[in-house]
Amino acid sequence: MRTPRNPDGDAPLWRRAGMELKSFVRRRLADRGIAVRPPDRPYLVVPILGQSNAFGMGLPLDRDGADKPHPMVHQFANSGPSKNTVVLGADPLFHETPSWRVGFGVTFGKALTEETGRAVLLVPCARGDTSFHPKNGYTWDIADTRTRRNLYRESVRSIDAALAAYPGSTVATVLWHQGESDVPLMSGADYQRKLDTLFGDLRDRYGAQTPIILGGMVPEEMELSGKDYTAINAVHEDTPRRLPRTAFVPGNRDSYNSAVDRHYNATGIRALGRDMWLAYRQIAADDLHSHRR
Repeated sequence: MRTPRNPDGDAPLWRRAGMELKSFVRRRLADRGIAVRPPDRPYLVVPILGQSNAFGMGLPLDRDGADKPHPMVHQFANSGPSKNTVVLGADPLFHETPSWRVGFGVTFGKALTEETGRAVLLVPCARGDTSFHPKNGYTWDIADTRTRRNLYRESVRSIDAALAAYPGSTVATVLWHQGESDVPLMSGADYQRKLDTLFGDLRDRYGAQTPIILGGMVPEEMELSGKDYTAINAVHEDTPRRLPRTAFVPGNRDSYNSAVDRHYNATGIRALGRDMWLAYRQIAADDLHSHRR
């Protein structure tokens, strides 16, 4: 007797093929990013890692208002015709596939550049519906050598390429938002082990004191999905007690797109970006003083 397919695991092959085709088309049709002048001083680099809310799913996009780009916030594009080059850091960002909505990275980047007077280089590396547990050919598990695409290793290559292109630049902090897709696939203990291993490897690469900011999952999604988010949410909340110079930032209520799209809306994701910034200021005050000089 065949084991029933887990509806939260791998999609049928035909659907996976469709998802890959859609991603391919979006990369090919992406607009070219807006050219920027490289800064006189090295960048403060901010990688954005995780799944859909890190990717940016907030609506509506307000290009002339709240989402108007800052001339000193740039991005190291990860897709489209500008891939592997630096362009203006404007929402929607060029993640592994180009986003089309609002994320929290630009809000954070604006605050960092305004505080320090330094140019910020976002490195957008998120992909929706991805997990540590292998799913649809993707994984964030740094020890996984079998799954077709390891998003962590791809992210590290992008961060390293950005640092190599602009000598003297440093990773100021890492912004992380993920966990929803692992909820039905992994125990809290396993998730914690893999999350802490990933954070440890980032610090081995970019500095033992690198600050890491975790964003909280959408409160209503945790309550209404019918899945038990308790264990993985608890791992996120507990991270500052396990690991120094990390911060957990809960999301606001009543800040999601709709009943059928429980991702943070634009207002909610910008608020999360501002709260991530406030958390960063608390745990990295000495870094900010150094960055200003």
